[in-house]
Amino acid sequence: MTFFDSIILGILQGLTEFLPVSSSGHLVFMEKLLGQKDVPLLYDILLHVASLLAVFIFFRKKLLALVSGFFSFKKGVNESHRYVLMMLISTVVTTAMLVVTKPMLEGIKENPMMLMPAFAFTALLLLFAQFGFKKATEDREINWKDALVIGFFQGIAVLPGVSRSGSTISGGILRKIKAETVVEFSFMLAIPAILGALALELVKAEGLGMIDLGVVTAGFAASFVSSLAALKLLVFMMKKTVLYPFSIYLIILSIAVLYVI
Repeated sequence: MTFFDSIILGILQGLTEFLPVSSSGHLVFMEKLLGQKDVPLLYDILLHVASLLAVFIFFRKKLLALVSGFFSFKKGVNESHRYVLMMLISTVVTTAMLVVTKPMLEGIKENPMMLMPAFAFTALLLLFAQFGFKKATEDREINWKDALVIGFFQGIAVLPGVSRSGSTISGGILRKIKAETVVEFSFMLAIPAILGALALELVKAEGLGMIDLGVVTAGFAASFVSSLAALKLLVFMMKKTVLYPFSIYLIILSIAVLYVI
């Protein structure tokens, strides 16, 4: 892999990590398009870590308030404790689903043609969310039932081609939760999801010797910068309650898979 290839993949990862179009699916697609074979899964995850760093910076006020509240026990259980518990419930559901989704993930990486139905599925999810915006007006905190549903949708999004942000947002819309609340919760869930994936790969230590540090650094930087831009764009689009352009894009992309792969 060249520096140029790594930068292209990094930009692609950053832009697609938070936009509801599936970053993992785009990485598999672009790796195939660039002729990259046997790209270590750890490399893909490191690009996700760059996106995670962007989350820390973009939502620094929310995270600082959450951490501060979590370690405060002066008034007993508070909103920060409850919020972290909801995140834990969603994460546990997603982790449990890995029993089914992990083999399917490997299958899609080995047979990229399966990206076509995965992209199409995400497009349908986004259309559902688009039409559900008007009903998703409940200005309330995430409860345990919401956390279960959102965790389930995030579990499906382990598959390349299925957007994590698109799935979790759709899950929240299904529960009629206000869009801004769902988006924030979706980004908070990205933290344990990405850290967990990185930890699993580090334990297995697969592909460590196959990665050039300079090439990874270039991709990491590109992913970080483009992730910040994508975060701002998605927050803007959600405020305007507009998702259908992403759905149209994914339909076109699913068709393109037939001709490129």
